[in-house]
Amino acid sequence: MTSDRRPKLIQTIRDQIATKDNETDILRTAAELIDNFSEDFNWTGFYMLRGSTLEIGPYVGPETPHTHIELNSGICGAAASQKRSVIVDDVNADPRFLACSLTTRSEIVVPLLEEDECIGEIDIDSNRPANFTDDDRKMLEEIATIIVDRLASATRR
Repeated sequence: MTSDRRPKLIQTIRDQIATKDNETDILRTAAELIDNFSEDFNWTGFYMLRGSTLEIGPYVGPETPHTHIELNSGICGAAASQKRSVIVDDVNADPRFLACSLTTRSEIVVPLLEEDECIGEIDIDSNRPANFTDDDRKMLEEIATIIVDRLASATRR
């Protein structure tokens, strides 16, 4: 991803979700905008924590068999449990990877943190090895904060 486009994506997401008033619309809009940001993304979406299970939310990409993921299961479960972002350069070398597509080579998962609680996460897969950088992580963490704030505002209405 090119660095000059990151601030624009962050602002576009902030602007576009500002008028959305429910979780599905907020997450769907954000997923579509994030996915459009790079042609190297082959799956972009959200999992939301419901009890001790991550449940699939809005996403862009092929259908996934992983609609529910237990905490500590897979890379998504690890990121939610540890409340920290995870970048995997080579999913085939990571035993935690839950394969959705045989072509996926790298993944980034960024938790949605409200206070110190994980309420969900952004999950992006790429067909390119080592596709995600620390700058991508920082950008997605900022987007995650914007999404969490909007979700909190929408539920207070």
